[in-house]
Amino acid sequence: MVHIDSELVRLLMRIGYAAAWQGLHKEAVAIFDGVGAVRPESEVPVIGAAVVAMLSGHEDVAVQTLREGALELNPGSAQARAHLGVALRLRGDEDEGTSLLREVASQTADPDAAAMARNVLALSTEQLSRNSKSIL
Repeated sequence: MVHIDSELVRLLMRIGYAAAWQGLHKEAVAIFDGVGAVRPESEVPVIGAAVVAMLSGHEDVAVQTLREGALELNPGSAQARAHLGVALRLRGDEDEGTSLLREVASQTADPDAAAMARNVLALSTEQLSRNSKSIL
C-alpha cells in the first residue's frame, strides 16, 4: 500500500467537497474514491460520497452508502451518524432522521458532529431541503 501523508488526504477531501458543492459530482466521487483507496479503513471518504449523493438528489443512495459503507467501517462514527440523520430527513424519514440527530447532538464527544446535528434539527423539513447544500 502506498503511504500518503495525512495532510494531503485532508487537502484532497477539501477539494472533493469543493467539487461537490460546485456541482462537479463525478469529479468529487473520483476524488473520494481515490482517498478511499489510500485510506480503506476510514469512513471519511465514504461520507464524502454520501454527501455527493445527497447534493444530487439521491437520498436513497446516501442512506445506503452511510449504512453499508461508513457505519460498517466505523459504527461509532458521529459524523457518519449525523450525515445519516440528514439523509434520512431529506429522504422523508423525518422521525428516524430527527431521532438519530437528537442522539448525535446530545451524546457525541465530536463537537463538529454535534453542532451539525443541532443545526439540522433547528431546520424545518422545507428549510432543510432548500438549504441542504449549505448544511453539508
